[in-house]
Amino acid sequence: MDVQRRRVIWLFLIPGMAYLIFVRIAPAVFTVLLSFADWTLTSSKGPVFAGIANYVALFHDVPFLRSVGRTIVFTVAATTIELLLGFVIAVFMHREFRGKSLVRAALLAPMVITPAIIGVIWYILFHETAGPINWALGLLGVGPVGWLSDPNIALIAIIITDVWHWTPFMFLLILSSMQMIPDELYESAEVDGATGWQVATEITIPMIRDTLLVAVLLRSMSAFEIFAEPFVMTGGGPADATTTISLHIYKSAFLFFKMGYAGAMVVVSILLLLAVFSIYARMVKFE
Repeated sequence: MDVQRRRVIWLFLIPGMAYLIFVRIAPAVFTVLLSFADWTLTSSKGPVFAGIANYVALFHDVPFLRSVGRTIVFTVAATTIELLLGFVIAVFMHREFRGKSLVRAALLAPMVITPAIIGVIWYILFHETAGPINWALGLLGVGPVGWLSDPNIALIAIIITDVWHWTPFMFLLILSSMQMIPDELYESAEVDGATGWQVATEITIPMIRDTLLVAVLLRSMSAFEIFAEPFVMTGGGPADATTTISLHIYKSAFLFFKMGYAGAMVVVSILLLLAVFSIYARMVKFE
């Protein structure tokens, strides 16, 4: 009986183990090995061991270093705005009013749309000549804004797009945590004459602190890997103003066919991500 039970257990484990090995572990190992090779698909020769040459070249690659800085700026800005907006919306929704279910459904709708579709939607909205946003600004007497054609504004447009897409995620996590706070605490604060600011800073935020930290961590990791929106909306332009790390890796691998060099970029970006969030985890005492 024990032997049969073990066989059944292994039978159920096989699909998950196969997925883990062939979809997660094997590609990761291949990417690491590839990062030490000189391999360009347009060349007739196959991969050639190059040691750490790709990694050395990366630290002299100005476009790559700029993409790293640009991605960090995007991640910090988008995550901060999403956290603040998500908290404000959660506070507003943490009360009863007519049509609450309808409003909540409308607020959560953007989160279920795929990033590529989000990019198409906001490409149309930000279109310089036919976009509704510039049309509305024209009614106010403001000239057309080059949301996606001006290098100084394009990254802001991507941030706005990401905020619209992922603020519902923050709102949902924060609201679910706020609903766990005992009502007695708010009633006591009301009796004591506490202001809304005091209630937020002395009760709400301390009680949901762990949820806020987890939300920031999860959202930051996702924002750091953004690809679909800038790819669809700007292609990384204008003048590489919206080229993130993921988009830079894509261009190196599938436009210039430098597979070994792109592999090194992937490894460096993952190590950078792990280092940053390891420090973050220690600072907030997750460990």
